[in-house]
Amino acid sequence: MSKPMLMPWRLDASEAGLQPPVMLACHMVDEAWEVAEPVQAQAFFRAIGARIARAYPLSEAHSNDEIFAAMNAFWAESGWGRAVLRFARGGLQIEHSDLPLAPSGMDEGRWHETTVAVLSGIYDHWLGQLGGGASIRTRVIGSSERSVEFFYGA
Repeated sequence: MSKPMLMPWRLDASEAGLQPPVMLACHMVDEAWEVAEPVQAQAFFRAIGARIARAYPLSEAHSNDEIFAAMNAFWAESGWGRAVLRFARGGLQIEHSDLPLAPSGMDEGRWHETTVAVLSGIYDHWLGQLGGGASIRTRVIGSSERSVEFFYGA
């Protein structure tokens, strides 16, 4: 995974100002939430997540450990945190922590909703490609400012 797709969204604390791609992305996020109903905006950002996941398939990973390591390698490269995955009754529990902070000037709640929707789309696609199927969706079961807990399964 040497081509981190989320890098234009990566905001290091040492950054003094927003670079043009990040500014554009922030405006696009705000505009999507302004013109669309919440369900539509979430679907849009989930679709972006699925597109990112298609660009970074986990097909080379075969064992659970390799799959989980590949996911976390992607998150580390992109600066979007890390995940702990546990098998649970009827599915998979995903604890995703160290979410990126909102860019300066952006509403933190809106940023969090966007980040969670993008992550949901990524997990939907990755886990669907690994055998989960199109009818199973990633659901949020808990959330805080810098983390989100998902459940993927029946």
